[in-house]
Amino acid sequence: MSDELPRYFPLGEGKSYQLGRITLTFKTSATDTRSAYTLCEAVEPPDAGAGLHCHLSYDETHIICEGRYEARLGNKTLQLSAGDMFFAPRGTPHSIKCLGPEIGRELMISSPGGVFDAFIDEVVSSMTASGSPTGGPAVDFRAIAAKYGIEFLS
Repeated sequence: MSDELPRYFPLGEGKSYQLGRITLTFKTSATDTRSAYTLCEAVEPPDAGAGLHCHLSYDETHIICEGRYEARLGNKTLQLSAGDMFFAPRGTPHSIKCLGPEIGRELMISSPGGVFDAFIDEVVSSMTASGSPTGGPAVDFRAIAAKYGIEFLS
């Protein structure tokens, strides 16, 4: 057993990324959970979120902590608020958007761990290297996503 397990994760700790208007803070990594899962907190202003996509390499659970959201899960449209959650098994098209007027906060659990956080790290690193906060034409977001088994559908 690793000396690093078990671990305590104090409020406010984790590796944070700014992806456009969204702040993503990874509370756990694959290393922390023996690759079982990654836990990420997303803070999203109104009208921010993830467009319709699916991932072939991991499952994802979204737990709404604050705010109002609209999500698509397969063919269903969901209205979500604090305490609601949904599970998107790998291969299931889904999207999520904060409706506002307040800022939203959700927890995302991706399993197995390590894939989603590696994807976000590469996207943000590529955007930083391009010198543009949105990445611009120099960052091919969809090509990076494809490397991690993620396909954006809209």
